Amino acid sequence: MSRVSFRDLAPARGERSSGMVAVPGIEPAWEMPAVVVRGQHDGPTLAVTGGVHAAEYVSIEAVTRLSRWADPATLHGTLIAVLIVNTPGFFEHTIYVNPVDGKDFVFPGNPEGTASERVAHFLMTELTAGADAYIDAHCGDMIEALAPFTLWPRVDDAEVSERAHAMAMAYGLERTLGMDLKNVPGRSYAEVAASGVPAIVGEAGQQGICDEHFVQIHLRGLQNVMAHLGMVEPLGPPAAPPRELQGLAWTRSSVAGTYHPAVAVGDRVRRGQLTGELHDLFGNTIEEHLSPADGEVVFLVTALAVAAGGPLIGIGVYDRDQARDARALDGPAAGTTAAERA
Repeated sequence: MSRVSFRDLAPARGERSSGMVAVPGIEPAWEMPAVVVRGQHDGPTLAVTGGVHAAEYVSIEAVTRLSRWADPATLHGTLIAVLIVNTPGFFEHTIYVNPVDGKDFVFPGNPEGTASERVAHFLMTELTAGADAYIDAHCGDMIEALAPFTLWPRVDDAEVSERAHAMAMAYGLERTLGMDLKNVPGRSYAEVAASGVPAIVGEAGQQGICDEHFVQIHLRGLQNVMAHLGMVEPLGPPAAPPRELQGLAWTRSSVAGTYHPAVAVGDRVRRGQLTGELHDLFGNTIEEHLSPADGEVVFLVTALAVAAGGPLIGIGVYDRDQARDARALDGPAAGTTAAERA
């Protein structure tokens, strides 16, 4: 039987329940706002998370609105929505990581580990286990421009991969990227899919702005997946099929400096094309970054200041063989310094 509750949030059929849900073993308490909408009719359970990254406001607002839009009287199945995972970072405007242990969330987590590891384990065991599908809603962080896209994982279970792919196609964004598990270890959607639950990421919105246009795009995508799963009636004709890309190639800074991109999100780039420069604090070019692949720019950092090892750009690739491990440092490996070119 599919999951129909989330910890103490256990509504009867045809009802909704909301409240703060605490992650065990973390002090001070780590509580997350969550809503369970249990439909009057039988159907699948969809788990949705927002706010894994605390300053990704469009996705947080879209998940919140979804939880209020879902009508238990007509819903088939159960919607479980965690509105903000990274609550400690939310009011501190923290990007990329949480302020408790200074880490991002690496799944499947560890019940005896640091705060972020405990949260990841809690979500894997108390939220996605027993669900029929999972969506992790994201957008460009406070210093990221982004072209909307979905991510779906390729895992060993072909049926799970196919179902995740179908969810990504139904979302209705312009692009969808198939991601090999080996390139995204520890990512929520990849590890949840590896556990047997079809899972995707939806990305729309950018730069810490709660833009109504992108909120509506994200909300409609979430609703489209619910319709695809048979939980609600379709809201309209199916969206046009997205452009399918075969993974991501990243570039990262190898040293701290100032970043000056030469491309914009949505641009198509060729392998070896200049995508940006890293300068020292006196304006001297210390690194030139070249595209590691043929593809489309789906996100890039818009901050002037970048730390060593920080992400700079993400390219949705046309050729699966050009996709790269998300942890790779593609700085000098992806480009050359001005001195090396001289």
